[in-house]
Amino acid sequence: MSRGGSQAGCIVLCATGLCVAQTQAAEWQATPSAYVGSSYADNPRLLADGGTESSGTVGEFSADLKRSTERSEFSLRPRVRSARYKEDESLDSDDQFVTGGYTWIGERSEWNSELSFTRDTTLTSELGSTGLVQSNRRREATNLLVAPQVMFTERVRGGAQLSLSRARYIDAESTGLVDYRYESLSLFSTVALSDAGSSLSLTAQGGELSTQGFPGTGTRDATLRLSWTYHPWQLWTVGLSAGPSWVETNAGSDQDWVFDADIKRQGDRWWLTASGGRTQSPTGRGVLARRDEVELSLHRRLTERLTGNIGARWIRSQDSVPQLGAVTTYEVDYGRVELGASWRWSRDWSLALQLAGQTQEYEIGSSARAEGYRAVLSIVWNGQPQSL
Repeated sequence: MSRGGSQAGCIVLCATGLCVAQTQAAEWQATPSAYVGSSYADNPRLLADGGTESSGTVGEFSADLKRSTERSEFSLRPRVRSARYKEDESLDSDDQFVTGGYTWIGERSEWNSELSFTRDTTLTSELGSTGLVQSNRRREATNLLVAPQVMFTERVRGGAQLSLSRARYIDAESTGLVDYRYESLSLFSTVALSDAGSSLSLTAQGGELSTQGFPGTGTRDATLRLSWTYHPWQLWTVGLSAGPSWVETNAGSDQDWVFDADIKRQGDRWWLTASGGRTQSPTGRGVLARRDEVELSLHRRLTERLTGNIGARWIRSQDSVPQLGAVTTYEVDYGRVELGASWRWSRDWSLALQLAGQTQEYEIGSSARAEGYRAVLSIVWNGQPQSL
């Protein structure tokens, strides 16, 4: 494990230990969940020549630990996932995730902080981002978020958000993947337009992306975004935002627009989320990419025990500006459609089926297109909250 990853893990553990030591008399609550199932994957690496197929076993265990008081809340969410495949052992993985969060609410202020550590593989982390998933390398990522805010009046509040992200790839020589670090700071102000929850926000953000071992390849970016949130009906929420963006590297600069729109419907029997927009985010190639994304998710409770879902996602990731030494602009198109069903036979146990098809087309020097399919049948256990 990298030094940065080890430090992040120590911070999470130390913060957890400190919180436990200070609140031994308080009540903690844990909500565990797990699943184990059989998986079939056709062309899981999304190779242009069609790849191979493989079947195996997948499993996951997670727990949501939480302690709340009148003014604060501490949470810790560990999760472990494992996969074993028969025909291709290089697809085997053991992934670990842990996220710790702390929230404190005062009379006119609020502090939110979160620290997370991820140890997974590029077959999951780089899909739709780089196109470099053929080699399935180990990835270690650390993210720190600190977000204080102050309420100036009953309708006006403002705040800041500091974000630090690091990613490290193990044995990734000659794969196109590079270690990177991204730091950003944003300031925002929000005005409540009505008691129903409609609001208007203005956000200014600046960031810098740097890669290890490549001096002079830093990328700087800035965005200015105006956002509007509206509740047209009781169960519906609509959000719109847009604004200019700037990106600068040693090889050039570019000015563009970022924007997004989303609509949500949350009810007892069905819920819907639809969104689309353009953002800027770092990728495993160590560059800042322009990311166009459209996503749709629909869940429907068909009977008291049976639930179905449909999901679709399309992502286009493209270099924001030409990179130092690059001959062509890199572009990746990724699409995914999935169908799922879950049948609950008891309070805690259910049977779940998921079918998914995905496609990826990327261009760097030449164009290549790949398709893949996956099916997972699993037994799911959703535990009840337990006091510790």
